[in-house]
Amino acid sequence: MSKVIIPITPVYGHVAPMLSIAKDLIRRGHEVTIITGSIFKEAVEKTGAAFVSFTGAADWKPEELLDPERLALEGPTQVNYDLQRYFVSAIPSQYVALQQELEKYGDDQAIVMAESFGFSISPALHGAPGVRAKGYIVVGVIPLAISSIDAAPFGMGLEPDSSEEGRARNIELNGLMKNTVFGDAQKLYEMVLTDLGATGEIPYLLDSCIRADSYLQLSVEELSYKRSDLPESVRFIGALPTPPSVDAKLPVWWSDVLEAKKVVVVTQGTVANGDFSYLIEPTLEALADLPVLVIAATGSKNEVKNIPANARVADFIPFVDLLPHTNVLVTNGGFGGTQQALSFGVPMVLAGISEDKIEGNARTAHTGAAINLKTQSPTPEAIREAVLNVLNKPEFLANAQRLKAEYAALDPYTAIANVVAELDAK
Repeated sequence: MSKVIIPITPVYGHVAPMLSIAKDLIRRGHEVTIITGSIFKEAVEKTGAAFVSFTGAADWKPEELLDPERLALEGPTQVNYDLQRYFVSAIPSQYVALQQELEKYGDDQAIVMAESFGFSISPALHGAPGVRAKGYIVVGVIPLAISSIDAAPFGMGLEPDSSEEGRARNIELNGLMKNTVFGDAQKLYEMVLTDLGATGEIPYLLDSCIRADSYLQLSVEELSYKRSDLPESVRFIGALPTPPSVDAKLPVWWSDVLEAKKVVVVTQGTVANGDFSYLIEPTLEALADLPVLVIAATGSKNEVKNIPANARVADFIPFVDLLPHTNVLVTNGGFGGTQQALSFGVPMVLAGISEDKIEGNARTAHTGAAINLKTQSPTPEAIREAVLNVLNKPEFLANAQRLKAEYAALDPYTAIANVVAELDAK
C-alpha cells in the first residue's frame, strides 16, 4: 500500500478528475490524502480520502473566476491574469500545506500527485528545503502546456509547424510568451520560488512540471501535436472513463432523446455558465427551425430565455447517458468535456477562448473532429453553419470515431496505478 498526497487547485475542472483518480487508488488499497479548497470537503470525503483544506491565498473560491476585472480580459491576457492571481500567488500557502502533510510521514515515505497547474510541487522540484516525497507525479488535466520546438507556445492557439521556418517561429514565439505575454506571471513565479528557497535557474513556469518523475497526460498524443522533443517523462494515458449515472435522474422528456433522428447538445461548461447569451441561447436560436432535437445542459439554475419547440433544457444530464445519442456537441471547450465527447466519438462545434480553451479548441479542431469558431460569443448564423457542416460532412464523424478508438485502447487508471507502484518500489 502506498501513501499518496494529492494537492488540487480548487476549481471543478481540476478537482473532478483528480477525485476520480483518488477513488480508484483507494479501491486498489492505497492511502490517499487530498489537499484542496475548503468548499470541496464533502466531495473529497465521499471518495474515502482524508481531506485537508488549503488556507490563505490557496483557498480561493471558483466564483472568483467571475470577477468582472477578469472577465474583461480575453485569451492570453486573461491566462496571464489567472496565473498570477490564482496559481502563482497561491504557491507559498500550497507548499506549506503540502509540507505539513509530508512531515506526518517523513522523507521518501509518501508520493505526491499534482495536477498540471498544481504548482504546489514546484518549490520541491527546484530545490526548496523541506520534507521530500518518495516521488512526484503530475496528471495533465488541461491541454499539455510545455514548450516545444515543433509548436507555438501554449495559449496562442496556433497550428503546429515543424519545418525549419516553423521552428524558428516557434522559438521566437516561445521567448515572446515567456518574457512578454506571460512575463509578469514568470517574474512573480521566479520571485516566489526564490523566496521559498529554490536553487539554480528557474525555468519557464509552464515547463517546470516536466521535472516531476512522471507526467501523465489525460489525452491522446494527437491532442498535443506530434513533438520531436517530447520529454521522456511524458506519457499520454487517454481519458478517464465517464462514470455511470447511479444517482442521477433522467428528465421526464428523455423519450424525446431516444426517438430523435438527430440530437445536438449545447453546454457552456461548469465555470463560464453565468450568462447563457454567450453560447446556449444563440445555439437555440440558430437551430430552432432545423429537424433536430436540441438539448441545453446548463450546469446551473439560471434561466434560459426563448426556448424553441425543438429544444429541451436541464441543469444536469449525465453525459454517459446523453453522449451515445448525440450527433454534435456545441461547447465552449472545457478540456474534460471535449475529452468525454471524443472518447464517445462525438464531433463538436467549439466556441470558447477563456482559460485553456483557446489552446484546447485549436488542437481539437486540428484533429478534424471539430470546428473551432474562435470566439466565446458566436452569432447564431455562425453556429448554424458550423452545426450543419458537422452534420452533413462525414469526415467530422469519421475523425471523431478514429479518436474514439485511440481512447478505447488506453487505460488511464491502470497507467496511473502502475506509476504509483513503480515509485513506491524505488
